[in-house]
Amino acid sequence: MSADDIPGRRPDALTALLNALVDRIEAKPFAERRRDIGFPLSAGTWPEFFSIDLHGERMFVWRALEALQAQPGFALMLDQRRGQRDLDIWERSPKLVIAAQAEAFLRDETGRQPNAVVAWMAQWRKAVPARVNNAALCERLLSRPILILPRSPEQVLERFAGIPALASESLMLHEVASRQFWGLSKVLNGQQEAIALLLDTEVCPFPDKPVQLLVAARTADPAAPVLFVENAATFESMAAGRLSAAEGFVLIFASGYKASARRLRQPGGSSVYFAPSVFERNAALGRSFLAWLHGTDDTRPVHFWGDLDFAGMDILKELRVVFPDAQAWKAGYEALLARLLAEESHAADEARKSGQTDPGFTGCPYADEVLLPALRRHGRFVDQESL
Repeated sequence: MSADDIPGRRPDALTALLNALVDRIEAKPFAERRRDIGFPLSAGTWPEFFSIDLHGERMFVWRALEALQAQPGFALMLDQRRGQRDLDIWERSPKLVIAAQAEAFLRDETGRQPNAVVAWMAQWRKAVPARVNNAALCERLLSRPILILPRSPEQVLERFAGIPALASESLMLHEVASRQFWGLSKVLNGQQEAIALLLDTEVCPFPDKPVQLLVAARTADPAAPVLFVENAATFESMAAGRLSAAEGFVLIFASGYKASARRLRQPGGSSVYFAPSVFERNAALGRSFLAWLHGTDDTRPVHFWGDLDFAGMDILKELRVVFPDAQAWKAGYEALLARLLAEESHAADEARKSGQTDPGFTGCPYADEVLLPALRRHGRFVDQESL
């Protein structure tokens, strides 16, 4: 399908969207990503569309957008909840999901060809089937290239093929990558499935580096509830006793999405660093915490407090995969919500948050029934450091 297959002349608003998608790819290429690109369609990310006043003209542009779904790598997601179905389709928290297969189309249609990358990718698509006999591994490498410029695809594949020689060593994934790929420690991020296929194992034997957890306590109770804190400055403030609402909690800082890593509760999947002020005087507190963290007990209350934005809500959603009963911390979020309602907030583009996507549903009633509706209604965010 080409531009000519979209009925009529391509609307200017759609052309602007295609260029915005290429901007997102160039900011972080697919080779460096673990996930597809989620691009929310809102007034902040696609102003050319949402500034259109006439309903019929909007519908014309939207239909042209929907036609893109015939292209490999494009998917349009909508909020499917019953209460959203009576809204205009562009009011249902739409999100365009872009996979690596869409990049060639986007670059062809916008005329924005990064020659070195395009040439390298063409060579990769030829080199992989020529060197890799395992069909599943071949497919995986084609969908997730190990892009290293200016190294040739042949050089990269040769180094990748040498990974089995390290399988008997107790190495972390970053160590394997650094040894094999010219000191580049992160090039195998997201390649665990390919490595497992290469080694013919159920899972990749090289673990990610442990998640580092900083743990403080505003309690001496070994069974105290746990509060994950998203940002370092707020964690330090709470640990020092400057936020009274934190009294009675064990506090954990794991930057951003690290708190939701699936390996967090495995003994080798996380490294815990205790603040000495409490734990040196109360060894039972530390022992109890480690037994809970690396055990299977899901009865201990777990809370999360982060920024009042879509990313914070998404971290909560992911955290609930590891801790199914984790809840948004009301004491903290109520204070942030008050600032949002008082217009002490910021727009997404003011804080480089335009790429954040609405998680839709977290499973936490307070987040789903109070916080997310407020974010959608106001379209603005509040950082937790504001308190």
